[in-house]
Amino acid sequence: MDLSTVLSQVLVLFILITIGLILKKTNIFEEDFIKGLSNFIIYATLPALLVTSLNYDFSKELLNNGLLILIIGPFAYLFAILIGLLFVKLKHIKEPDRGIYLFSMIFPNTAFMGYPVSLLIYGEKGLFYAVIFNLLFNMLLWTLGVILTNPKSNTRINFKMLINPGTISIAIGLVLFLFSITLPRPLFDALDSLGKATTPLAMIVIGTMLGDSSVGNVIKNKKLIAVVLIRLIIIPIPILFILSLLPIPKMVAGVIAILMAMPVAANAAIFARRSDSNYKLASESVFLSTLFSIATIPIFISLVVKLIGM
Repeated sequence: MDLSTVLSQVLVLFILITIGLILKKTNIFEEDFIKGLSNFIIYATLPALLVTSLNYDFSKELLNNGLLILIIGPFAYLFAILIGLLFVKLKHIKEPDRGIYLFSMIFPNTAFMGYPVSLLIYGEKGLFYAVIFNLLFNMLLWTLGVILTNPKSNTRINFKMLINPGTISIAIGLVLFLFSITLPRPLFDALDSLGKATTPLAMIVIGTMLGDSSVGNVIKNKKLIAVVLIRLIIIPIPILFILSLLPIPKMVAGVIAILMAMPVAANAAIFARRSDSNYKLASESVFLSTLFSIATIPIFISLVVKLIGM
């Protein structure tokens, strides 16, 4: 494994964010277009990516490891939630910033960045396991995530939100996998092409949201820097050490650890923008964590190799 390749992948994502920033600063993208593009990602490109990623022939190994991920994953998220709640309580952070900061610490970028990194490190199987892990992400995103990014919403979890583009597309993909159903080639190629647009479009949208913010002010926000360090270091490192002690397949442990070490989920900015919440702070957390991850991801992957192996 070449860590310079990993660094290159992260740099590509950061460059895409910068392109979006430039497009917004030069007024090429208008607000209505940005909001529409955000919805296009959520309801079209990401579901297509999820379906095609699960289009595998059934095997007991993939099924058993997938179930293992669904068992271990919730504990990783629970740890992140506890750390996040402790931080906002100690810092006495109030709404609307409280929800954005909590979201930033709890939700890693498992899809837009986690998918390409998992594919790079572990290949197609790694991507398959990343998508399974993302089922947990989607369940939390469309319940807890919706509440955190919209302080005006009812604080009670609406489980109807579990019926969403993410979970529906994963369910379709799992049916295809469990019954070894192969999509017709033209349909698969169309969905595959659409899904591949997810990462660049999402990064560009994040960049456009940063167009309303001062990058200098982002660096000056000490609370935001602390949140980013928690997301990239304080949360994933203990999870990595615990996973290294468990008697589970190396790839399963490695995928979970790597996904939990990703920067803030792009959904923070996208969801906050849709609910007219503090989307500037949300986009700043994505921007800053992605910037810092250029250094932290290669280092973290080297730790994964050392503690877990490949």
